[in-house]
Amino acid sequence: MRSKPRATFGRDQRGSVAIIFCLVLVPLLGFTGLATDYAKSVLVKRRLELAIDSAALAAVRRTVDVINEGSRSQAEAIASGEQEGKAYLAAQSGRIMDSALKVATVKITVSGGTISSETQYAANVPTVFARLFGREEFQVAGASGASMTLPPYVDVHVLVDVSQSMGIGATEIDQDIIRKMKVRRFGNGTSRIELNNCAFGCHILQSEFKSNDPRYPTLSTYEMAHDNGARMRIDVVRDAVKELATSLLDNENKRYRVAVHTFHSSFATLLSPTGDRTAATRAIAGIETSTREGGTNAHVAFEALNDLVGVPGDGLTQMSTKSIVVIMTDGTEDTQMEYPDRDGITWDPRFKYFEPTAGDWGGRIQSFDPKMCQPLKNKGVRLIALNTKYIVPAGDVNDKFTAITNWLHSFIDGNMAACVSAKSDYYDASSPADIDRAVRQIVSSISKPLALTR
Repeated sequence: MRSKPRATFGRDQRGSVAIIFCLVLVPLLGFTGLATDYAKSVLVKRRLELAIDSAALAAVRRTVDVINEGSRSQAEAIASGEQEGKAYLAAQSGRIMDSALKVATVKITVSGGTISSETQYAANVPTVFARLFGREEFQVAGASGASMTLPPYVDVHVLVDVSQSMGIGATEIDQDIIRKMKVRRFGNGTSRIELNNCAFGCHILQSEFKSNDPRYPTLSTYEMAHDNGARMRIDVVRDAVKELATSLLDNENKRYRVAVHTFHSSFATLLSPTGDRTAATRAIAGIETSTREGGTNAHVAFEALNDLVGVPGDGLTQMSTKSIVVIMTDGTEDTQMEYPDRDGITWDPRFKYFEPTAGDWGGRIQSFDPKMCQPLKNKGVRLIALNTKYIVPAGDVNDKFTAITNWLHSFIDGNMAACVSAKSDYYDASSPADIDRAVRQIVSSISKPLALTR
Protein backbone atom coordinates (compact mmCIF):
# COMPACT_ATOMS: atom_id res chain seq x y z
CA MET A 1 0.00 0.00 0.00
CA ARG A 2 2.84 2.39 0.77
CA SER A 3 4.42 1.90 -2.65
CA LYS A 4 1.39 3.18 -4.60
CA PRO A 5 2.14 6.92 -4.35
CA ARG A 6 5.63 6.32 -5.58
CA ALA A 7 4.29 4.40 -8.54
CA THR A 8 1.87 7.12 -9.60
CA PHE A 9 3.99 10.15 -8.91
CA GLY A 10 5.65 10.16 -12.32
CA ARG A 11 2.31 9.95 -14.06
CA ASP A 12 0.58 12.66 -12.01
CA GLN A 13 0.29 15.95 -14.05
CA ARG A 14 -1.52 18.02 -11.49
CA GLY A 15 0.27 21.40 -10.79
CA SER A 16 2.41 21.27 -13.93
CA VAL A 17 1.05 24.58 -15.32
CA ALA A 18 2.06 26.40 -12.18
CA ILE A 19 5.51 24.95 -12.42
CA ILE A 20 5.91 25.94 -16.10
CA PHE A 21 4.56 29.44 -15.38
CA CYS A 22 7.09 29.87 -12.64
CA LEU A 23 9.85 28.75 -14.97
CA VAL A 24 8.93 31.22 -17.79
CA LEU A 25 7.81 34.13 -15.61
CA VAL A 26 11.24 35.66 -15.25
CA PRO A 27 12.07 35.75 -18.98
CA LEU A 28 8.54 37.01 -19.76
CA LEU A 29 8.99 39.85 -17.33
CA GLY A 30 12.36 40.55 -18.83
CA PHE A 31 11.07 40.73 -22.40
CA THR A 32 8.13 42.90 -21.30
CA GLY A 33 10.51 45.24 -19.57
CA LEU A 34 12.74 45.40 -22.63
CA ALA A 35 9.71 46.20 -24.79
CA THR A 36 8.65 48.92 -22.38
CA ASP A 37 12.10 50.48 -22.34
CA TYR A 38 12.31 50.29 -26.14
CA ALA A 39 8.89 51.89 -26.57
CA LYS A 40 9.97 54.70 -24.25
CA SER A 41 13.12 55.27 -26.30
CA VAL A 42 11.05 55.43 -29.52
CA LEU A 43 8.74 58.01 -27.93
CA VAL A 44 11.70 60.08 -26.78
CA LYS A 45 13.25 59.85 -30.24
CA ARG A 46 10.04 61.08 -31.85
CA ARG A 47 9.84 64.04 -29.49
CA LEU A 48 13.47 64.90 -30.10
CA GLU A 49 12.89 64.72 -33.84
CA LEU A 50 10.06 67.23 -33.53
CA ALA A 51 12.37 69.42 -31.47
CA ILE A 52 15.20 69.18 -33.99
CA ASP A 53 12.84 69.95 -36.88
CA SER A 54 11.71 73.09 -35.07
CA ALA A 55 15.31 73.99 -34.24
CA ALA A 56 16.29 73.72 -37.92
CA LEU A 57 13.44 76.03 -38.90
CA ALA A 58 14.25 78.47 -36.10
CA ALA A 59 17.91 78.62 -37.17
CA VAL A 60 17.01 79.48 -40.76
CA ARG A 61 14.38 81.99 -39.72
CA ARG A 62 16.82 83.80 -37.44
CA THR A 63 19.52 83.90 -40.11
CA VAL A 64 17.06 85.40 -42.59
CA ASP A 65 15.88 88.00 -40.08
CA VAL A 66 19.44 89.17 -39.42
CA ILE A 67 20.21 89.31 -43.15
CA ASN A 68 17.06 91.34 -43.78
CA GLU A 69 17.98 93.79 -41.02
CA GLY A 70 20.94 94.72 -43.20
CA SER A 71 23.11 95.96 -40.31
CA ARG A 72 25.28 92.87 -39.83
CA SER A 73 27.48 90.74 -42.04
CA GLN A 74 26.52 87.38 -43.50
CA ALA A 75 28.95 85.64 -41.13
CA GLU A 76 27.24 87.30 -38.16
CA ALA A 77 23.85 86.26 -39.51
CA ILE A 78 25.02 82.64 -39.79
CA ALA A 79 26.45 82.66 -36.28
CA SER A 80 23.23 84.13 -34.90
CA GLY A 81 21.15 81.50 -36.71
CA GLU A 82 23.28 78.60 -35.45
CA GLN A 83 23.12 79.94 -31.91
CA GLU A 84 19.34 80.27 -32.16
CA GLY A 85 18.99 76.69 -33.39
CA LYS A 86 21.14 75.25 -30.60
CA ALA A 87 19.34 77.27 -27.93
CA TYR A 88 15.97 76.20 -29.28
CA LEU A 89 16.98 72.52 -29.35
CA ALA A 90 18.40 72.67 -25.83
CA ALA A 91 15.25 74.31 -24.51
CA GLN A 92 12.94 71.83 -26.19
CA SER A 93 14.95 68.74 -25.25
CA GLY A 94 15.07 69.92 -21.63
CA ARG A 95 11.31 69.50 -21.48
CA ILE A 96 11.53 65.87 -22.56
CA MET A 97 11.77 63.54 -19.55
CA ASP A 98 14.06 60.52 -19.45
CA SER A 99 16.58 61.80 -21.98
CA ALA A 100 20.08 63.21 -21.82
CA LEU A 101 21.17 65.19 -24.92
CA LYS A 102 24.80 64.38 -25.72
CA VAL A 103 25.28 65.97 -29.13
CA ALA A 104 23.49 68.95 -30.70
CA THR A 105 24.93 70.55 -33.85
CA VAL A 106 23.42 73.24 -36.09
CA LYS A 107 25.16 74.30 -39.29
CA ILE A 108 23.94 77.11 -41.54
CA THR A 109 25.03 77.53 -45.16
CA VAL A 110 24.22 80.31 -47.61
CA SER A 111 24.24 79.60 -51.33
CA GLY A 112 23.01 82.43 -53.51
CA GLY A 113 19.59 83.34 -52.17
CA THR A 114 19.04 80.02 -50.38
CA ILE A 115 19.62 79.71 -46.63
CA SER A 116 19.94 76.09 -45.42
CA SER A 117 20.40 74.45 -42.02
CA GLU A 118 21.60 70.97 -41.13
CA THR A 119 20.86 69.87 -37.55
CA GLN A 120 21.96 66.68 -35.76
CA TYR A 121 21.44 65.27 -32.30
CA ALA A 122 22.35 62.24 -30.17
CA ALA A 123 20.85 61.38 -26.77
CA ASN A 124 20.81 58.64 -24.15
CA VAL A 125 17.54 57.25 -22.81
CA PRO A 126 17.98 55.50 -19.41
CA THR A 127 16.34 52.09 -18.99
CA VAL A 128 14.45 50.50 -16.11
CA PHE A 129 13.83 46.83 -16.83
CA ALA A 130 16.70 46.38 -19.27
CA ARG A 131 19.08 47.02 -16.40
CA LEU A 132 18.32 43.44 -15.27
CA PHE A 133 20.10 42.34 -18.43
CA GLY A 134 22.95 44.78 -18.09
CA ARG A 135 21.57 47.47 -20.49
CA GLU A 136 21.76 50.83 -18.68
CA GLU A 137 20.52 53.02 -21.56
CA PHE A 138 19.42 53.13 -25.18
CA GLN A 139 21.01 55.56 -27.64
CA VAL A 140 18.90 57.59 -30.10
CA ALA A 141 20.11 59.93 -32.84
CA GLY A 142 18.74 61.82 -35.81
CA ALA A 143 19.17 64.69 -38.26
CA SER A 144 16.99 67.33 -39.87
CA GLY A 145 17.31 70.24 -42.23
CA ALA A 146 15.46 73.29 -43.48
CA SER A 147 15.94 75.77 -46.28
CA MET A 148 14.50 79.12 -47.19
CA THR A 149 14.80 80.83 -50.56
CA LEU A 150 14.97 84.59 -50.22
CA PRO A 151 13.37 86.83 -52.82
CA PRO A 152 15.88 88.93 -54.77
CA TYR A 153 16.61 92.58 -54.13
CA VAL A 154 14.39 94.49 -56.54
CA ASP A 155 13.98 98.10 -57.65
CA VAL A 156 10.38 98.70 -58.74
CA HIS A 157 9.94 101.71 -61.04
CA VAL A 158 6.33 102.89 -61.31
CA LEU A 159 5.60 104.95 -64.43
CA VAL A 160 2.34 106.90 -64.15
CA ASP A 161 0.38 108.64 -66.91
CA VAL A 162 -0.56 112.14 -65.67
CA SER A 163 -1.90 113.51 -68.95
CA GLN A 164 -5.21 115.39 -69.01
CA SER A 165 -7.19 112.26 -69.88
CA MET A 166 -6.48 111.07 -66.33
CA GLY A 167 -8.63 113.97 -65.10
CA ILE A 168 -11.84 112.20 -66.14
CA GLY A 169 -14.29 111.54 -63.32
CA ALA A 170 -13.47 108.17 -61.76
CA THR A 171 -17.07 106.95 -61.97
CA GLU A 172 -20.20 108.05 -63.79
CA ILE A 173 -21.32 109.74 -60.57
CA ASP A 174 -18.04 111.67 -60.40
CA GLN A 175 -18.32 112.61 -64.06
CA ASP A 176 -21.83 113.90 -63.44
CA ILE A 177 -20.60 116.00 -60.50
CA ILE A 178 -17.82 117.54 -62.61
CA ARG A 179 -20.10 118.12 -65.58
CA LYS A 180 -22.84 119.78 -63.54
CA MET A 181 -20.70 121.74 -61.09
CA LYS A 182 -21.10 125.50 -61.26
CA VAL A 183 -18.03 127.37 -62.39
CA ARG A 184 -17.26 131.06 -62.70
CA ARG A 185 -15.98 132.10 -66.10
CA PHE A 186 -14.23 135.42 -66.62
CA GLY A 187 -14.01 137.64 -69.70
CA ASN A 188 -14.25 141.26 -70.83
CA GLY A 189 -13.93 142.54 -67.27
CA THR A 190 -16.93 140.58 -66.03
CA SER A 191 -17.72 137.07 -64.83
CA ARG A 192 -20.65 134.68 -65.02
CA ILE A 193 -21.62 131.44 -63.30
CA GLU A 194 -22.41 128.50 -65.57
CA LEU A 195 -22.40 124.72 -65.55
CA ASN A 196 -18.99 123.23 -66.34
CA ASN A 197 -20.46 120.97 -69.06
CA CYS A 198 -17.35 118.77 -69.17
CA ALA A 199 -16.64 115.46 -67.43
CA PHE A 200 -12.92 116.24 -67.08
CA GLY A 201 -11.19 118.21 -64.37
CA CYS A 202 -8.56 120.07 -66.34
CA HIS A 203 -5.43 120.98 -64.37
CA ILE A 204 -4.04 123.27 -67.06
CA LEU A 205 -5.47 126.66 -66.21
CA GLN A 206 -7.50 128.00 -69.11
CA SER A 207 -7.91 131.73 -69.69
CA GLU A 208 -11.66 131.71 -69.04
CA PHE A 209 -10.95 130.68 -65.44
CA LYS A 210 -8.32 133.36 -64.74
CA SER A 211 -9.92 135.71 -62.29
CA ASN A 212 -10.21 139.41 -63.15
CA ASP A 213 -11.95 140.16 -59.87
CA PRO A 214 -10.17 140.11 -56.48
CA ARG A 215 -13.34 138.77 -54.89
CA TYR A 216 -12.98 135.47 -56.70
CA PRO A 217 -9.97 133.15 -56.75
CA THR A 218 -8.37 131.69 -59.84
CA LEU A 219 -9.10 127.97 -59.90
CA SER A 220 -8.69 125.24 -62.51
CA THR A 221 -11.58 122.85 -63.05
CA TYR A 222 -9.33 120.15 -61.52
CA GLU A 223 -9.32 122.11 -58.26
CA MET A 224 -13.04 122.84 -58.53
CA ALA A 225 -13.80 119.15 -59.05
CA HIS A 226 -12.04 118.30 -55.80
CA ASP A 227 -13.83 121.17 -54.04
CA ASN A 228 -17.12 119.65 -55.18
CA GLY A 229 -16.22 116.23 -53.79
CA ALA A 230 -15.48 114.48 -57.09
CA ARG A 231 -12.73 111.93 -57.55
CA MET A 232 -10.89 111.67 -60.85
CA ARG A 233 -9.06 108.79 -62.46
CA ILE A 234 -5.74 110.25 -61.30
CA ASP A 235 -6.95 110.10 -57.67
CA VAL A 236 -7.70 106.40 -58.03
CA VAL A 237 -4.32 105.75 -59.67
CA ARG A 238 -2.52 107.76 -56.95
CA ASP A 239 -4.13 105.54 -54.32
CA ALA A 240 -3.11 102.48 -56.32
CA VAL A 241 0.52 103.61 -56.50
CA LYS A 242 0.50 104.25 -52.75
CA GLU A 243 -0.92 100.78 -52.12
CA LEU A 244 1.74 99.18 -54.31
CA ALA A 245 4.61 101.14 -52.75
CA THR A 246 3.62 100.73 -49.11
CA SER A 247 2.87 97.02 -49.55
CA LEU A 248 6.34 96.42 -50.94
CA LEU A 249 8.17 98.69 -48.50
CA ASP A 250 6.32 97.22 -45.51
CA ASN A 251 7.27 93.71 -46.58
CA GLU A 252 9.16 91.92 -43.80
CA ASN A 253 11.93 90.91 -46.19
CA LYS A 254 13.11 94.50 -46.78
CA ARG A 255 14.23 93.53 -50.28
CA TYR A 256 12.37 96.21 -52.27
CA ARG A 257 12.96 99.80 -53.28
CA VAL A 258 10.40 101.91 -55.11
CA ALA A 259 10.83 104.73 -57.63
CA VAL A 260 8.04 106.87 -59.09
CA HIS A 261 8.06 108.56 -62.48
CA THR A 262 5.35 110.47 -64.33
CA PHE A 263 4.76 111.36 -67.94
CA HIS A 264 2.50 113.39 -70.18
CA SER A 265 4.15 115.25 -73.03
CA SER A 266 7.25 115.22 -70.83
CA PHE A 267 8.87 112.83 -68.36
CA ALA A 268 9.72 113.51 -64.70
CA THR A 269 11.06 111.54 -61.74
CA LEU A 270 9.21 112.21 -58.49
CA LEU A 271 11.12 109.64 -56.44
CA SER A 272 14.42 107.87 -57.01
CA PRO A 273 14.67 104.26 -55.79
CA THR A 274 14.22 104.22 -52.02
CA GLY A 275 13.25 101.90 -49.22
CA ASP A 276 12.03 104.83 -47.13
CA ARG A 277 8.27 104.49 -46.72
CA THR A 278 7.83 108.08 -45.51
CA ALA A 279 9.69 109.53 -48.48
CA ALA A 280 7.70 107.35 -50.86
CA THR A 281 4.36 108.37 -49.35
CA ARG A 282 5.30 112.04 -49.54
CA ALA A 283 6.33 111.80 -53.20
CA ILE A 284 3.28 109.79 -54.23
CA ALA A 285 0.99 112.41 -52.67
CA GLY A 286 2.33 114.77 -55.35
CA ILE A 287 0.98 112.71 -58.26
CA GLU A 288 -1.45 115.00 -60.10
CA THR A 289 -2.40 115.63 -63.68
CA SER A 290 0.00 117.97 -65.45
CA THR A 291 -0.37 121.74 -65.18
CA ARG A 292 1.17 122.42 -68.61
CA GLU A 293 1.52 120.62 -71.95
CA GLY A 294 -0.78 117.76 -70.87
CA GLY A 295 -0.59 115.59 -73.97
CA THR A 296 0.61 111.99 -73.86
CA ASN A 297 4.02 111.08 -75.23
CA ALA A 298 4.93 107.61 -73.97
CA HIS A 299 7.87 107.43 -76.39
CA VAL A 300 9.62 110.26 -74.54
CA ALA A 301 8.89 108.52 -71.23
CA PHE A 302 10.28 105.14 -72.26
CA GLU A 303 13.39 106.66 -73.82
CA ALA A 304 14.10 108.54 -70.58
CA LEU A 305 13.36 105.49 -68.43
CA ASN A 306 15.63 103.31 -70.55
CA ASP A 307 18.46 105.77 -69.92
CA LEU A 308 17.66 105.82 -66.22
CA VAL A 309 17.33 102.08 -65.54
CA GLY A 310 20.57 100.21 -65.97
CA VAL A 311 21.15 96.54 -66.70
CA PRO A 312 19.62 94.57 -63.81
CA GLY A 313 21.80 92.39 -61.59
CA ASP A 314 21.14 88.95 -60.14
CA GLY A 315 19.32 90.37 -57.10
CA LEU A 316 21.58 88.66 -54.55
CA THR A 317 22.79 91.92 -53.01
CA GLN A 318 21.61 95.52 -52.74
CA MET A 319 24.33 96.45 -55.22
CA SER A 320 23.00 94.06 -57.88
CA THR A 321 19.24 94.59 -57.80
CA LYS A 322 16.80 93.25 -60.31
CA SER A 323 14.52 95.83 -61.98
CA ILE A 324 10.78 95.90 -62.59
CA VAL A 325 8.85 98.63 -64.40
CA VAL A 326 5.14 98.95 -63.68
CA ILE A 327 3.37 101.27 -66.11
CA MET A 328 -0.08 102.67 -65.35
CA THR A 329 -1.73 104.38 -68.30
CA ASP A 330 -4.89 104.41 -70.40
CA GLY A 331 -2.69 103.52 -73.37
CA THR A 332 -3.58 106.48 -75.59
CA GLU A 333 -0.95 108.85 -76.97
CA ASP A 334 -2.06 112.38 -77.88
CA THR A 335 -0.22 115.19 -79.70
CA GLN A 336 -2.32 117.98 -78.15
CA MET A 337 -0.59 120.38 -75.75
CA GLU A 338 -1.78 123.46 -73.85
CA TYR A 339 -0.08 126.04 -71.63
CA PRO A 340 -1.51 128.13 -68.80
CA ASP A 341 0.36 131.27 -69.87
CA ARG A 342 -0.98 131.41 -73.41
CA ASP A 343 -4.19 130.55 -75.20
CA GLY A 344 -4.62 127.98 -77.91
CA ILE A 345 -3.57 124.42 -78.64
CA THR A 346 -0.19 123.37 -79.98
CA TRP A 347 1.12 120.01 -81.14
CA ASP A 348 3.93 118.01 -79.60
CA PRO A 349 7.07 118.44 -81.79
CA ARG A 350 8.66 115.29 -80.29
CA PHE A 351 5.70 113.05 -81.05
CA LYS A 352 6.47 109.77 -82.84
CA TYR A 353 3.57 108.59 -84.96
CA PHE A 354 2.46 105.00 -84.81
CA GLU A 355 -0.31 103.82 -87.10
CA PRO A 356 -3.22 103.64 -86.96
CA THR A 357 -3.95 107.18 -85.81
CA ALA A 358 -7.12 109.23 -85.53
CA GLY A 359 -7.90 112.94 -85.61
CA ASP A 360 -8.02 115.08 -82.47
CA TRP A 361 -8.88 118.79 -82.87
CA GLY A 362 -6.35 119.11 -85.66
CA GLY A 363 -3.82 116.82 -83.98
CA ARG A 364 -3.60 113.04 -83.74
CA ILE A 365 -4.20 110.29 -81.21
CA GLN A 366 -2.87 106.77 -81.40
CA SER A 367 -2.56 103.57 -79.42
CA PHE A 368 0.33 102.51 -77.23
CA ASP A 369 3.39 101.41 -79.26
CA PRO A 370 4.76 98.11 -77.84
CA LYS A 371 8.14 98.64 -79.53
CA MET A 372 8.85 101.30 -76.89
CA CYS A 373 9.15 98.53 -74.30
CA GLN A 374 11.68 96.39 -76.13
CA PRO A 375 14.92 98.14 -75.09
CA LEU A 376 14.05 97.66 -71.42
CA LYS A 377 13.08 94.03 -71.96
CA ASN A 378 16.30 93.44 -73.88
CA LYS A 379 18.20 94.51 -70.75
CA GLY A 380 16.34 91.97 -68.66
CA VAL A 381 13.95 94.42 -67.00
CA ARG A 382 10.58 92.89 -66.17
CA LEU A 383 7.69 94.98 -67.53
CA ILE A 384 4.23 94.95 -65.97
CA ALA A 385 1.38 96.99 -67.45
CA LEU A 386 -1.89 98.15 -65.92
CA ASN A 387 -4.20 99.40 -68.65
CA THR A 388 -6.50 101.81 -66.84
CA LYS A 389 -8.85 101.90 -69.83
CA TYR A 390 -9.59 105.26 -71.43
CA ILE A 391 -13.04 106.41 -70.29
CA VAL A 392 -15.20 108.06 -72.92
CA PRO A 393 -17.74 110.28 -71.12
CA ALA A 394 -21.33 109.23 -71.68
CA GLY A 395 -23.07 111.51 -74.15
CA ASP A 396 -19.90 113.25 -75.37
CA VAL A 397 -19.26 112.96 -79.10
CA ASN A 398 -16.22 114.10 -81.09
CA ASP A 399 -13.81 112.50 -83.56
CA LYS A 400 -11.42 111.45 -80.78
CA PHE A 401 -14.06 109.77 -78.61
CA THR A 402 -15.69 108.11 -81.61
CA ALA A 403 -12.38 106.62 -82.75
CA ILE A 404 -11.52 105.32 -79.29
CA THR A 405 -14.98 103.81 -78.82
CA ASN A 406 -15.33 102.26 -82.26
CA TRP A 407 -11.92 100.78 -83.02
CA LEU A 408 -8.84 102.28 -81.34
CA HIS A 409 -9.51 100.60 -77.98
CA SER A 410 -8.80 97.16 -79.44
CA PHE A 411 -5.36 98.30 -80.63
CA ILE A 412 -4.66 99.84 -77.23
CA ASP A 413 -5.46 96.61 -75.39
CA GLY A 414 -3.46 94.41 -77.74
CA ASN A 415 -0.43 96.70 -77.87
CA MET A 416 -0.21 97.14 -74.11
CA ALA A 417 -0.46 93.38 -73.69
CA ALA A 418 2.44 93.04 -76.16
CA CYS A 419 4.58 95.38 -74.03
CA VAL A 420 4.84 93.17 -70.95
CA SER A 421 7.42 90.50 -70.18
CA ALA A 422 4.93 87.66 -69.70
CA LYS A 423 1.26 87.17 -70.43
CA SER A 424 0.49 87.19 -66.70
CA ASP A 425 2.10 90.64 -66.37
CA TYR A 426 -0.73 92.40 -68.21
CA TYR A 427 -3.71 93.77 -66.30
CA ASP A 428 -6.63 95.89 -67.41
CA ALA A 429 -9.08 97.69 -65.17
CA SER A 430 -11.53 100.55 -65.38
CA SER A 431 -13.50 100.99 -62.16
CA PRO A 432 -11.77 102.03 -58.91
CA ALA A 433 -12.47 98.58 -57.44
CA ASP A 434 -10.94 96.85 -60.48
CA ILE A 435 -7.84 99.04 -60.36
CA ASP A 436 -7.40 98.33 -56.64
CA ARG A 437 -7.80 94.59 -57.25
CA ALA A 438 -5.28 94.64 -60.09
CA VAL A 439 -2.70 96.42 -57.94
CA ARG A 440 -3.04 93.84 -55.19
CA GLN A 441 -2.42 91.14 -57.79
CA ILE A 442 0.65 93.00 -59.07
CA VAL A 443 2.03 93.28 -55.53
CA SER A 444 1.46 89.57 -55.02
CA SER A 445 3.26 88.71 -58.26
CA ILE A 446 6.28 90.82 -57.23
CA SER A 447 6.57 89.87 -53.56
CA LYS A 448 6.18 86.12 -53.49
CA PRO A 449 6.40 84.80 -49.89
CA LEU A 450 9.52 83.11 -48.54
CA ALA A 451 9.71 79.40 -49.26
CA LEU A 452 10.57 77.44 -46.12
CA THR A 453 10.98 73.67 -46.46
CA ARG A 454 12.18 70.84 -44.28
